[in-house]
Amino acid sequence: MQISLIEFSLENFKTFKNKATFSMVARKNDRHTFESNGENLLKTSFIYGPNASGKTTILEALTIMKNGIMLSSNNPVDAELPYTPFSGSATTQKKPTSFWFTFSIDGKYDGTYLYFFSFVKDHIVEESFVKVLANGNTEELFVRNGQDIVLDKSIDKDLVKKMRKETLFLSVAAQWNDQMSLSILNAIRDGLNIISGVAYQTYQDFTAKKFATDLVYKEQILTYLKHADFCIINGRSEEVERPAINVKNNFGEFSASATKQKSNMLFFEHPVHDDDHKVTGSFEVPFDKESTGTQKFVSVLGPVIDTLQNGKIMIVDEFDNSLHPKLTKFIIDLFESEEMNKNGAQLIVTTHDTSLLSYKDDFIKDQFWFTEKDEFDGSKLFSLGEFDIRNDTEFSKKYLEGRFGALPFIRSVLK
Repeated sequence: MQISLIEFSLENFKTFKNKATFSMVARKNDRHTFESNGENLLKTSFIYGPNASGKTTILEALTIMKNGIMLSSNNPVDAELPYTPFSGSATTQKKPTSFWFTFSIDGKYDGTYLYFFSFVKDHIVEESFVKVLANGNTEELFVRNGQDIVLDKSIDKDLVKKMRKETLFLSVAAQWNDQMSLSILNAIRDGLNIISGVAYQTYQDFTAKKFATDLVYKEQILTYLKHADFCIINGRSEEVERPAINVKNNFGEFSASATKQKSNMLFFEHPVHDDDHKVTGSFEVPFDKESTGTQKFVSVLGPVIDTLQNGKIMIVDEFDNSLHPKLTKFIIDLFESEEMNKNGAQLIVTTHDTSLLSYKDDFIKDQFWFTEKDEFDGSKLFSLGEFDIRNDTEFSKKYLEGRFGALPFIRSVLK
């Protein structure tokens, strides 16, 4: 089952006091878009803004939403929820945090859906799940207020007994094999991939494993490395033992011991040239001895290929970190390509790479988003599409001139 992101909104979460909405809906159908259940959606989108302006907060909110759907049914009784309201206002510190997720599904439960929930520290305040019909009307699948819930007749009413105040009903219903809820959970679990610094090692391991077990992945990765001019001509994967730390906490006592675990290690071949620049042989470099940029580019290629092949959503924080602008553009072009992206895959990134704003003929205004702080230290989110400016404008120049905001204000320390 394929999932596509239409919109995501958050309110009263960390730096966001007021409701902010990020959208992948495009105003017109062109080479930057694909159609899903009547929605004209962007293939790629880029979020800019100063440090601490709220870019990563949007991804954190998406992660909390995803984890809540996947895992909250297993929350212990009276579990503390990840409640972090906007602290800069006395009126918001006890108000619920709210998330809205509008998405499209292709498969058995084909359609467009809006899932919403709000919560405080110790309980779910509201939760609802509705299907958006082609005529604009909605069909309520369930609507919850505290522990009171109204269900569509297709959902087993006995599931209400399984729902506790700190668990999401969608998660509970999926755990107890409600088929629609389970399909939605699986689509979100498998189709929404969020890559941040914390998840970096996970995706490095994913790429190494796919390289070892899937010949198609291996050939694609090697092809992309050659196109990206890494001077890599071949590669292999080998299972090796790596040092690890086993941490235990028995009866309140902390202990840690050294251990080993097996994982796949990549080794890449680089060419050896003679004085006439002819290749005469090769030498092998273990992956952990490659440059940081090479490691990050290779690590992200696994999820890139997986996302493109299966029509998933890939969201990357600090996309340009350790990568040359030409490499970030290379990956983006894969998603923009009609040949490479045949399944409606989506790429959403936070970045400081203003070179992307310089490609006048490659992107449209709808693809660029900005975050900035207001005078009360609250984050705002807005699109370049809100500005009266032509699509063939050199956006980078206008951005760096401060025409769109979302720039850091730096006071000089020199006198």
